[in-house]
Amino acid sequence: GLVTLVMYQRRPLLSGKKLFALLCFLALFTLVFTSFGNRRVAPNDEDEPLSKYEKPLYKDEEPYKSREPPPSKNREPPSEDTESPADDRELPKSEEQQAHSTKLGLLTNAFYPVQHNVPFEELKKIDKRLETMCQETFWNTIKSTTHVLDDGGTFVFTGDIDDLWVRDSCAQVHPYIPLAASDLKVRRVVSGLIKRLAFYINYDPYANAFRVDTSYVFNNQQKAMGRHGYISTWNYELDSGAYFLRLLFSYYRVVPNDPILKDPSVIDAVSLMMDLWIAEQRHEEDVPLEGYYNEANNLNLFRYPGLARGGKGTPVGYTGMTWTGFRPSDDECKYHYLVPANMFASATLKYVEEMAASLWSSGDIAATARTLRVQIDNGIREHAIVSHPVFGKIYAFEVDGLGNHNLMDDANVPSLMSIPYLGWDYDEEIYQNTRKFILSPSNPTYKESSNGKIKGYGSPHMAQRIPKNIWPMGQIMQGLTSQSLEEKLDILTQLVATDAGTGHMHESYDVDNPKKFTRPWFCWADALFAEFLLSLTSEKCYGDMPKLKGL
Repeated sequence: GLVTLVMYQRRPLLSGKKLFALLCFLALFTLVFTSFGNRRVAPNDEDEPLSKYEKPLYKDEEPYKSREPPPSKNREPPSEDTESPADDRELPKSEEQQAHSTKLGLLTNAFYPVQHNVPFEELKKIDKRLETMCQETFWNTIKSTTHVLDDGGTFVFTGDIDDLWVRDSCAQVHPYIPLAASDLKVRRVVSGLIKRLAFYINYDPYANAFRVDTSYVFNNQQKAMGRHGYISTWNYELDSGAYFLRLLFSYYRVVPNDPILKDPSVIDAVSLMMDLWIAEQRHEEDVPLEGYYNEANNLNLFRYPGLARGGKGTPVGYTGMTWTGFRPSDDECKYHYLVPANMFASATLKYVEEMAASLWSSGDIAATARTLRVQIDNGIREHAIVSHPVFGKIYAFEVDGLGNHNLMDDANVPSLMSIPYLGWDYDEEIYQNTRKFILSPSNPTYKESSNGKIKGYGSPHMAQRIPKNIWPMGQIMQGLTSQSLEEKLDILTQLVATDAGTGHMHESYDVDNPKKFTRPWFCWADALFAEFLLSLTSEKCYGDMPKLKGL
């Protein structure tokens, strides 16, 4: 209106030049005013400046510092689809991204992993084969040892031994669990394994390894070792049940509404495992597991040829901890309260408490789990802490409740090195003292190469075949539980330098000649190596899931 008034005035108030300047000023004023008036005003929950998330991933003074990604305002919650997991439908991309950002440590409340965000291209400078190794080790279980069964189960064998170890199979699929939030094929594999393991545990909770069917004909010597039907080996190992409980809880945190989690066979397996652990708290008193009977050796108690005192094992006193016959290496225990296995059992009993309350609505299961957990914890803290003349207070590897203890560590997991990975509520000072002990010549399984470049520890399990053996999974666990990026990268360098050019992790190798190794096809170690890589980088270095027959 002002412009019109000036232009159509009867008497010229402004000269031509002044009029042009005024019009330019008015036009500029109008542009600024309208731009300000149309500015988008963020709602209260978006007041955070975007520049916060546009900063570099890491600063020079704090290289590769872990950083949480910005929260997504529109992200859908994880799928709670209860239809058949065999359905090939692709889930929304936002869920896939959410799955990839899930940290395994968050699934099980464990310290693992200390997550770093090293660019994968930086890691490949250690060895360009790492890109292929990440893919091969991550998917090796799916590609080579997984059978999807017609009954809805999944059979996951260990590698060059075509039987399923309860512990190994759970560890082999552990890296896949975050992907189950978005990938229905992965979900089918994991839920099927849960179904199969529940069946095996209900078949015989003392057994540690199983066959896919009952076609094998056992001889009398094998039957004396408890083997029959589906049972491949009857070496009672406490950690097997703990791995099953961790698998359940990890899967529950990702796919909480999967029907397999409420299946009666699964709940029965959980209850049976706790009943077994309670019975074995009083192993010396020959308290049988109610209703248990092994038809192969006609026993209702665990007795194994080769263990002391006619298969009962060396004497123990009551501690609150629960007895086991064998270590996760499948070697017999020297003293039968295996401390790291009891720590793992305690951690998983806490998971049972949560599932019993929120998933199964069972106060009885929750109360049983809590009581047993407290008794085990008290036993560990009263009997398993030893004063070492050099390292101070450390955790013992095995104790008997009668004053005897075994100071060492075995690379198989659960181990003392793996305590933070297990999720147990440990004492930081005692753990660090224990860690220093493990990585020293005071630990009888610790070895160094002649040139000092390769360091780590192994297991008595391979001492006869390779006296100076190191186990890659021991080195991997050292890396997974370390808070030092420098230490992790040094371990990664050693691991790729000692794979004998195969691109896979082995059971053990000669510290002075890594081309001399055991078990060329060992998927448990591969799975742990993949986890270790993923704790160093947030990038999806493993690629896409390979095809699997039956899916």
